[in-house]
Amino acid sequence: METVAFYSYKGGVGRSLLLANAAQFLATLGRGVVALDFDFEAPGLHYKLAAEPRHATKGGAVPYLVATAEGASSPPPLESHMTSLAVPSDENGWLRLMPAGPAPEEEYWTALKRFGEALRLDDASGRGFMAILDLQARIAEELRPDYLLVDARTGVTELGGLATTILADTVVCLFAANQESLDGTVKVVEALKAAPRLATQKPIRIVPVLARVTEGSRDDSRFAAGINQLLALTDPRKNSGKGKDKVKDKRESTLFSLPHDDLFGGAERLVGGEQKASAFSPLYKAYLELFQELFPSRAELAQKVLERLEAVADIRQTLTTSRRNRYGVEDGFSPWDALAIAEGVLIEGAPQHGKGSRFADLVCRNDAGHALIVVEYGAEATLPQALEFWNTKTKVPCVVLLTRKENYVSEQIYAREPGNGRLRDTDRWDLPSPREFELLRDVGDRSVESMLDAVRHGHTEAVAWLVREWLESVSTGAGRKPREPHWQPERARRILDGLAATEDLACAEEILNRTAPGGAQYYRRGNRLQGDCPPGAEDDRRMTEELFAPLFWRLPVEAVLKSMRLDRQLDETPAIAGFQLIARGLMGLRYDPERDALLDARELSRRGSRGGQSEVVDQEAVSWIIRRSRRERGERIQLSDEIPPALVWEEMSVESAHWRGTLEEARQKIGEKRPLQSTSGLRARLRAMAARQALATDGLFGSRTSSGRIELYPAAITTAAEVLGLIPRYLKSVVFIQLSVWDLAYIARDLDGQPGYGFAPAPMDSPLVRPSPVHITLVQAFTHKLISRLKDPNLEAAFQKLATHQPEPYARWTTLRNLPLERLRGLLLGARGNAHTLGFPISETET
Repeated sequence: METVAFYSYKGGVGRSLLLANAAQFLATLGRGVVALDFDFEAPGLHYKLAAEPRHATKGGAVPYLVATAEGASSPPPLESHMTSLAVPSDENGWLRLMPAGPAPEEEYWTALKRFGEALRLDDASGRGFMAILDLQARIAEELRPDYLLVDARTGVTELGGLATTILADTVVCLFAANQESLDGTVKVVEALKAAPRLATQKPIRIVPVLARVTEGSRDDSRFAAGINQLLALTDPRKNSGKGKDKVKDKRESTLFSLPHDDLFGGAERLVGGEQKASAFSPLYKAYLELFQELFPSRAELAQKVLERLEAVADIRQTLTTSRRNRYGVEDGFSPWDALAIAEGVLIEGAPQHGKGSRFADLVCRNDAGHALIVVEYGAEATLPQALEFWNTKTKVPCVVLLTRKENYVSEQIYAREPGNGRLRDTDRWDLPSPREFELLRDVGDRSVESMLDAVRHGHTEAVAWLVREWLESVSTGAGRKPREPHWQPERARRILDGLAATEDLACAEEILNRTAPGGAQYYRRGNRLQGDCPPGAEDDRRMTEELFAPLFWRLPVEAVLKSMRLDRQLDETPAIAGFQLIARGLMGLRYDPERDALLDARELSRRGSRGGQSEVVDQEAVSWIIRRSRRERGERIQLSDEIPPALVWEEMSVESAHWRGTLEEARQKIGEKRPLQSTSGLRARLRAMAARQALATDGLFGSRTSSGRIELYPAAITTAAEVLGLIPRYLKSVVFIQLSVWDLAYIARDLDGQPGYGFAPAPMDSPLVRPSPVHITLVQAFTHKLISRLKDPNLEAAFQKLATHQPEPYARWTTLRNLPLERLRGLLLGARGNAHTLGFPISETET
C-alpha cells in the first residue's frame, strides 16, 4: 500500500478536490483506494467524493481514533467508520472513504473536542502517534488497498506533521501564486526533508504543485527564486537518506501547475464527469498529467481511464449546455442544471425484478429525485448486458450507453415506449432536456408530430421549437437550391397546419407572439449564424408572410385579439401583417397604418401648437401619436356581449311595427323582457333565420360601427354554429375574416391614395338600411379567396355551410369563383367608387 498525503500551507488551493479526483482516477483504473480525511478542523472530503453528502457514514476518523485512544476492549470495525463509493466495475477497482466524521453535525464537534483531550499528539508517551499508525496498519492489513490518500490539515500542526512525515510515502504540496504561500511551503518542505523516518520507510517523495494559476499570476524575481529553491529541495535526482539508505532517482523535479477554472472552481466537484468545466478544460488536462506522474501505470490502462473520464465529462457538458440547431440557433429548452446531475451512482434494481445493481456514470434527476436519464460507459461487448439491466430491472425513462469505437465515442440513446414500457433504440442525436420529460409522452420521439401533440396539451414551450423547425425547413439561404435536403416545404406545411389547429388559447397567444415580425431576428439574438445561413431579414419576411399572417386568420379569434393588444416596441406591428395578407396580397390595396400615422404625426409636430410651420420634429410627440394609433387599432376589433342589431330590429318589429327610436333605445327596451338572453330562445330564433336563409353576417354575427370599430357577437356565432353543426371557433374566424375584408375595402388605399368610400359602414340605427348586395358579393368573393389560400378545410367547411343559410347576395360569390384575381381587383376598385358602374346584373329592387 502506497500512502500519498495532500498538503497545503494555506487553504483555498483545491487540495481536497485534487485528492477526490485522484481517488476516482485510481479506482477507475482498477485500483483499490482508501481516502482518509485528516483535515479535522475543516472537514469536507465527503462533500467532494460522495455522490451526495448524506451518503457519508456517521462514523469517521475522529470517532474511530477517540474510541481507540479511550481504551476500547476491541478495535472498532473499520466498516462502521467508512462508506463505499460507486465506481465502474470494469476493472474491479474500489473506493472507500473514511471522512473526518459526521460534520457539520454538532456531535462531530463534540467528538473532536474529546479527540484533542484523548490523543495528545504532542505527548511524549506517543499514545496519539501510535493510534494513527495503528489506523494505517489496519487499513493496509484488512482492506489491502493499493493506495491510501490522506487529506492533511493545512498549516504546521502535529497532525499535519504526522500525516506528511510518518504516514506518507509521497507528499503533494499545493501552494498558491503568492509570496506568503510559497515561502511557507518552502519552510514546510525543508522540515519534511529533515524529519526522521521509520527504519522501514523509503525517503519521502515531495511533489510541488502550483494551484489556481491565472494569466496575471506573479512572476517577479523574488517569486521565481522561491520556485527555484522549492524545485531544488524536491529534486529526486539528489541523494536522499543517510548511509546505506541513500538512493538516487534519475527523474527530474517538475513543477506542476493547475490553472484556475472559474466554472470548475465554483462547482467544487469532481473532474471525471461531476463538474461544470468541459472535459477539455485546461484544469482537467493538468489533473490528468499530474496523475500520470503520481501514479505510474500501464499506458494502455491509463489511456482507457482517461478516455472514459473524458467521454463522461463531455456528455455532462452537453447536458448542461443550451442546444443549438444546424444554424447555431439555441434550441429553446433549458438545459440540465449541474446540481441535478450526479456522477458515479450505484443503481439498485427494482425489488420486484430481482436483485442486482449497476454503476451509472451519470444520473440526471428531476426535482422529486427520480432518475430520468442514466449514462453508462462500457466496452461494446458489455452493452447488451447493460441494456438488459436498465430495461428489465429499472423504470428509468431514458438510457444513454457510451462506448469507444476507434477514434470516437459512440452514443446510443434508448427511450422507454409508452405502450409496452420497454426501452427502444431511438434516432435522436441530442439528449432530452428536463422539460421534454413533461412535454412528450415518449422522449425518444422528438418529431414534429410529437411536439404538436405537446402544444395540443397546452405546453407552450414546444411552440418555440416548432417555429424554429419551420424556419429551418423553409430557409434556403444564399446560394442554396430548393432541392437541397434541408429545404422541406412539406414539413413546414405540417408545422403550420398543426399550429393552426391549436385550441389552447395560451399556446395560440404564444404562437402569434413567437411568429410576429421580428421573430426570426429574435431566434438569432446573441447567436452567430454559421455557414451560408440565410440572412435574418429574409427569414423575418418569410416568417411574417408565410407563417404569422396565415396563423393570424386560422388561430382562435380570442387569441388573435389579445395579441393585437400586446404592448410592443415601435417597430413591431404584428397585426398589420395579417391584414396586409388580405389588402395587399389579395385585394391589391395598400394598408400601412403605421406609415400613415407617422406622416400625420410628423405633420402635426411641424405645425406646432400655434399653427405655424416648423422644420423641427418633436420625436416624443411623434412616438406618442404612433403609440396611440397602435393602441386604438388594437382596440378596434372587440367581442361584444350586446344583442346583435339584426336581432334587435327583428324583435322590435314584433313588438312595435312603427318604432322610430335608436338602436340603443331599442336594445334597452327589449332588454327589459330579455327574450333573446336565454340560450334556448336564441337558438330557436337563429334556427328560424337559418331556415329562411337570413343568417346575414353583417348585423347578426358582427358589425362595423361608424366610429371605425368592428364588433363580433360570440353568443350569436356560437349558437349559430350549434344550429348549423359547425365548430364555433371556425365560424367565428370566418366572420372575423368577412368583416375584416369589408373593413379593408373601406380603409385601405389604392395606388392613388384613395380610400373606398363605397364600403363605408352602414348605419345600424334603422332596420331599413341594408348593405349593398354588390359589396356583399365582393366581400364574400375575397373571403373565399383568402380561405382557399389558407388551405384550411375547417374554415372552408364553415364558410360553405354558412353561405347556404345566408341571403342571396352572400351566395352570389360563386359567380365570381373562377374570375382571375386581377379581374376581381378591378371590380373591387369600381365598387369602391360607384357600384352601378360595375355591370353586375342588379335588379330594380336593388337599385
